[in-house]
Parts: sequence; C-alpha cells; structure tokens
Amino acid sequence: MKRNKYYDHNRKNITIFKKTKTQFHTINRAAVLIPIIAIENQLHLLFQVRSKKLKWQPGDICFPGGRVEATDDSPEYTAKRETFEELGIAINQITILGQLPKFIASLGMMIYPFVAKIESLDNLILNQDEVESVFTVPLEWFINHQPKQANMLVGFKPDDNFPFELVPNRSANWQQKSQHNVHFYQYEEFVIWGLTAQIINSFISTIKTNAQL
Repeated sequence: MKRNKYYDHNRKNITIFKKTKTQFHTINRAAVLIPIIAIENQLHLLFQVRSKKLKWQPGDICFPGGRVEATDDSPEYTAKRETFEELGIAINQITILGQLPKFIASLGMMIYPFVAKIESLDNLILNQDEVESVFTVPLEWFINHQPKQANMLVGFKPDDNFPFELVPNRSANWQQKSQHNVHFYQYEEFVIWGLTAQIINSFISTIKTNAQL
C-alpha cells in the first residue's frame, strides 16, 4: 500500500488533535452519588443543601458530585471523591450498589449517577464552602409520592454584541426553543427539583420496575 506523504508529515498534528478532543469530553462529564443509609431499620436517601455563598444554584438541594477530573480513574471514582470532599465520608466507607442510566443536562453536561450505601452519618465533615447542611428522606416516601412536573424552555438569543451586519437574516429574538420536563418533590420544608429530582425519579422507576420482575 502506497504511503501518503502528507499524512505522514501531519500525523503528529492529527494525534494531538485527537488528544485534545478526548480532553474536551472529559471536561463535560460529571458524576453524582445517591447515598443510601439505614436509619432505624428504614432506608433513607441523603441530600445536601448547597452553600448560599456559591454563585451557581446557591441554596439548592442536590446529591454530592461534580466534574470528572483528568486524574480520576472513572466517573465512579469521581462520585466517591466528590462525596469525600463535600461530606467527609471516606472513600473506603462508600459501597457502590449500581449505576443508573446517564443523563444529559440542559447545558450539555453528561451526568453519571451511582447508587451507594454508606454506613453512618456520625463522622460527617461538611465542606462549608460548598455545603450548608444535610438531611435525609425515607426512600419509601419517594416510592409513595409522584413528583410534580412542569416545563422549562431553553433557546438561543443573540447578545448585544452580535454582528447583525454580517448575518442580516438572523433574528434578535429567541430562536430554536426546546421544551424540557422538570420534576419537583416537596418533602416537609425541602423542595427537591431539577436534575436531582429527575435522577430520583429514574431511581424510583428502576426500583418499581425490578419489583415487578
């Protein structure tokens, strides 16, 4: 087979491009942990309230988790690492029970949810920069309560600096709106919504489906 001199000359550049592409996908991945703990012979889910000092979604309720770093072996390790960093639960005290299907968040982030068992809440060390408090909800409560649902619209709109003189046919209004289903759970004074509620709904649906097998 005749070698392509142009390809041979540019092979290094092509290889570098492939590495950069892989890094891009790593940056856009995240993992969350769904912690399950037994309290008085009843299974509970553990949630954290985000610090009000955070710029992104302050005060919202979520599971521990975060971006997949380049040094992480896998999204599963990311979920464990983030749980340790946010709640102080040692990685060797987290037992992974399974993985839910991946989610694509509204901004394009790929989310890997992992269900895990933790043994105790006695030695939690909250990262005050990220976590304000924690609470638990009985798993049975979610099984017995359907989430409320609403729609969220996502679209594109040119900013003030958009060069309309270069693209005269481009509208200044919102375009290409898409509709996303949003879930809401209200337990006592806590409102759990958005991606966290969507993950819970997926988890509960899996439990109910397996119970029927």
